[in-house]
Amino acid sequence: MKKQFFLFGLFVCCANMFSPVNAAPLDAFLSANQNNTPGSGQIEASYDLLNSSVDLFKVRDRDPNFAGTNIGNYHGAHVRAGVAITPLLWLDGALWERRIDYRSDSAKINTWQVAAQYKMLEGSGYLPSLALRLGAWGNYANELNKTSPTTVSGVTLNSVKVADPKDIQYQLDLIGSWKILENTELSMFTGGGVSRVRVGSLNGAITLNGCNYNLAFGSTEVVGTPAQPCNAGTAIDRFSVPNSVFGIDVKKETEYNASYFQAGMMAKWSKDDWQLRAGYQYQALNRSGVDDIIQRRGGVVNKRNHILMGEVMYKIVHNAAIFVRGQYMSNQFTGEIPFAYNSLTSQRFNQRYGILSTGLIITF
Repeated sequence: MKKQFFLFGLFVCCANMFSPVNAAPLDAFLSANQNNTPGSGQIEASYDLLNSSVDLFKVRDRDPNFAGTNIGNYHGAHVRAGVAITPLLWLDGALWERRIDYRSDSAKINTWQVAAQYKMLEGSGYLPSLALRLGAWGNYANELNKTSPTTVSGVTLNSVKVADPKDIQYQLDLIGSWKILENTELSMFTGGGVSRVRVGSLNGAITLNGCNYNLAFGSTEVVGTPAQPCNAGTAIDRFSVPNSVFGIDVKKETEYNASYFQAGMMAKWSKDDWQLRAGYQYQALNRSGVDDIIQRRGGVVNKRNHILMGEVMYKIVHNAAIFVRGQYMSNQFTGEIPFAYNSLTSQRFNQRYGILSTGLIITF
């Protein structure tokens, strides 16, 4: 197994000057059967992480470049809540706070999600329960920084900063759920959506002929201004060069629209105070512009992702349960944090990634 660290991809994006697919978080557990008593609902709070202590399959230790480092360490938390508005209509929302480490730098990313699910058919016998789910979700960060040197097209930058990267997705799914045994439910789903990725600004720092300069990357050119006074005879008050000097079109390669398709299934078993869930999700993506640029350069395009999820839950009191949940992604966050994918990070998205979560669910 290869090392899967998303942040390496994310900061290679910074490292290579910027960071810009798509299924909502935890979709592998979709079910048509929610609590249908109006006013009832549930709240979930969880701590999420990846580090050497929870790297059960030793993915990191087997990577010759990053074994023993903090690259890809994930620390975060999320809160999810849902409520039945009517016997047929369920509303839910969630917030994630994520921190992913890369040596001395740390990416802080926020994720939000809202959705409405309407049950069109109550299952009976061989007929499944059917539901339509319409949702919106996205990711954003105030800024992403790489403070160590980065070489781009033969030019070495001292640091790179991406301001206000964000994405937003709109998604529609059809879900079918069967009660195949007294304690067992099987669900299947299919759906798709559209995605939009945007980046606020991109800045860097460089040393030229002994003088330090701040760089601002625009849609057509890079502008440099002195970072501090410099007495060198070659000091320049201001300069600008075309983006082609760096071999990159900033806007086209960090901002794009996309569409996507997904399908999957989930099995749930429950008895007494125990519940087990296992889910699988497949994603296929079609991005405009950026993947064409990658292919012309002979780069690696990643248009698919396979996600596996497993969960063990135990009810500690009548209306509260604790859980442990694992999530595995064949192509790291290709389906979850769109702005991390661009022409310079795409080759990193063929690497595996996994997250372990533990938390509490309260029902009411």
